[in-house]
Amino acid sequence: MAIAVSLSIPDICACLECDASKPIWATPEKYVSWCERNLEGRFRNVAAVDLFRLRGGVLHQGHFHHPKSRFDRVMFIGPESTIKMHDVVIEVAAGVEFGGISAASLKLEGRLLQLDVVAFCETIRDAARDWIISNVNDKNVAANLKNLVRYRPNGFPPFSVGVPTIA
Repeated sequence: MAIAVSLSIPDICACLECDASKPIWATPEKYVSWCERNLEGRFRNVAAVDLFRLRGGVLHQGHFHHPKSRFDRVMFIGPESTIKMHDVVIEVAAGVEFGGISAASLKLEGRLLQLDVVAFCETIRDAARDWIISNVNDKNVAANLKNLVRYRPNGFPPFSVGVPTIA
């Protein structure tokens, strides 16, 4: 869930920049542009278009693959792992075996992008935090923020009064 939400953040921020008086739709161009402006230099091996393609795979198909991806496989390493690599590309040559099992049969052949899940999510969160600090006085952002889904501890009158509500 953290990966899916993190990959959604650029869409949300990009749409917050739009004119609130007109219909707002997320587009690939808005997503990539936001990532280029706000995530540039925060990843070594992941470009804005890579994030967009990863987002599409995760949110629409439940996997990390995209037919136009620069990587044959994307892997996220969890915080409990003793492997501590982030934003690393590993090249696995054809014919390599792991314990007698071919890399091809494990779908581990080719270019593999390895990301630390916590570092990945924190990188996008930090970019969004920096972006909102820089844009809090932008007229479009200010107009759109009031409609952002958020936790309302005292409810959402007149529908729910005194009852914590997400709306």
